[in-house]
Amino acid sequence: YYMLSDRGLTKLYRVKLGSEPEILIDKEGFIIDEFSVSDNDIVALLGMTPHEPRELYVLRGKDLVKLTNMNQFYLSRIKLGKIEKFTFRSSDGKAIDAWIMYPQELKQEEKLPWILYIHGGPKTAYGWSFIEEFHFLVNNGYAIVYGNPRGSDGYEEEFADIRGHYGERDYQDLMEIFAEALKRYDFLDPDRVGVAGGSYGGFMTNWIITHTDRFKAAVTQRSICDWISMYGTTDIGHYFVEDQIKCVPWRTPDVCLEKSPIMYVENVKTPTLIIHSEQDYRCWLDQALMLFKALKLRKVPVRLVIFPGENHDLSRSGKPKHRFERLKEIKEWFDKYLKCKKEKSN
Repeated sequence: YYMLSDRGLTKLYRVKLGSEPEILIDKEGFIIDEFSVSDNDIVALLGMTPHEPRELYVLRGKDLVKLTNMNQFYLSRIKLGKIEKFTFRSSDGKAIDAWIMYPQELKQEEKLPWILYIHGGPKTAYGWSFIEEFHFLVNNGYAIVYGNPRGSDGYEEEFADIRGHYGERDYQDLMEIFAEALKRYDFLDPDRVGVAGGSYGGFMTNWIITHTDRFKAAVTQRSICDWISMYGTTDIGHYFVEDQIKCVPWRTPDVCLEKSPIMYVENVKTPTLIIHSEQDYRCWLDQALMLFKALKLRKVPVRLVIFPGENHDLSRSGKPKHRFERLKEIKEWFDKYLKCKKEKSN
């Protein structure tokens, strides 16, 4: 038994020696998070949808039954966003998947502030999962656009492999997702757009604000701005930077610097919130401190928020009070720069 990521879905397969794989679960809008199989081939699993967090299910043969309703109280107290998937052809002909989440009720002629969100990895993916952060922001008047650019998982290897090419085709795909969303959804305000992401998504947020001023505000989290420092500190393994960026500081420092957003910081005009954890050993705190100091010296509006005692997984497994404070910081930053009157947006 195994799970397979496929264009924003996770599918459950079974394969027997000498036979072709058999699909057990292939359900649009349904994500399998983890599973366990009994001796008589009954599968217990955690599943979710874009409108419901994880619940316990059991699969007997082809019959999938939901066993728990642990999240009903929570769901009864929030307004869930409306979610749509859209797929388009990139400028080089690849099919790009993206999603939009927005308030269920829109006023006629209303223009919404919105945020382009970028996933981590890069070899992870967005899809039909429940993303509390997005629903929280939609509840506060935003639309969220998120998608799977080059480098994402759940696609062919050629699509997923951007080693040595960070900030190239992935950046173009993200900017094309941004443009495609504006073209398809007339309720998105073209003048009130933010960008946000964490880890690799934080790196790409840094890359975006150092290469375009199209966004009115940015939130970069647990990010990377300097690959030389990253090479010597990260706990992910000594091989990571050389494998992903194709640089070793003492052999090819020019390559490390070419792919480091800090080298282009003179271009930044975007007000930026930097969120980092004190004990993040994946992307160490110096990444945030360097970017903060550079933007301060550039006189770009910037705020640095450091969470004590937290690590790289703050947004997923941090202390509840810190996760709450993180969401509050993100909302207030975007409120400040995206909900102001248009004539004052600059």
